[in-house]
Amino acid sequence: MIDNPSIIIFDTTLRDGELTPGVHFTRENKVKIAQQLEEMGVDTIEVGYPGTYTKDIDDIIAVSQVIKNSTICALAGSQEAEIQQAAKALEKADKSCINIYTLVNLNSSSKNVDKNSVLSTIHQQISQAKNSCSLVQWTAFDATRSEINFLGEAVQMAIESGAKIISIPDSLGVAEPEDFYHLLENLYQNIPQLQQVTVSVHCHDDFGKAVENSLLALNLGVRQIECAVNGLGARKGNANLGEIIDKIKSHQSYYTSINSHFIPKISELINNIMYG
Repeated sequence: MIDNPSIIIFDTTLRDGELTPGVHFTRENKVKIAQQLEEMGVDTIEVGYPGTYTKDIDDIIAVSQVIKNSTICALAGSQEAEIQQAAKALEKADKSCINIYTLVNLNSSSKNVDKNSVLSTIHQQISQAKNSCSLVQWTAFDATRSEINFLGEAVQMAIESGAKIISIPDSLGVAEPEDFYHLLENLYQNIPQLQQVTVSVHCHDDFGKAVENSLLALNLGVRQIECAVNGLGARKGNANLGEIIDKIKSHQSYYTSINSHFIPKISELINNIMYG
């Protein structure tokens, strides 16, 4: 995977972007935005989290009916019912992805969490999901605050269980670029199987490092960047899609499928939806 200069763009405007304070997208809004994302060449469009937000089921179905080239993605947590909801919502998608996340920072839990139980859950999640969609992405939630050895075990389990994309997020936007780079470097050095899958990053912008962290990761072999139009997202937002594309365009080693001429158009559309 590392020799491939093509960078996959995974847009989460419709899912994580809707967590921006005060932002709400109607179903009609989501369809319009998804159509423009597809037109500009976005590879994967994450539409919603149907296991938590019931309305997202119908939103995903509506988007799936009009999108034919981009992969449609639904988020799911560790519960079997959430994966079932995601699979149900994606039934009409031509190309589908279930993005399963697992909390890997075990110190953040008030309960004593058995590591083997978490690893078993990862295996069960992915085994269930991979029969219901085109591909499974597994996300190591709160990876940058986790214990590195356990993170490595969890990543290995996800790959062995059939996940084709492994996402290493800076979920709370706390990682400095040097620390994020070394975390990924450690994983690549100790998990040879990472060469056989697509590695993704999802960086939040709480301290203004989301774009820098995302781009640094490309030097190690990461080939998917998760981002959002106008940097929308929970708290301080996500890596900004437009900034990511501009930076990659100026870096002759990599390219994307994005037609950057469409970025101002979709940015304006979303601003009009948000602010009238």
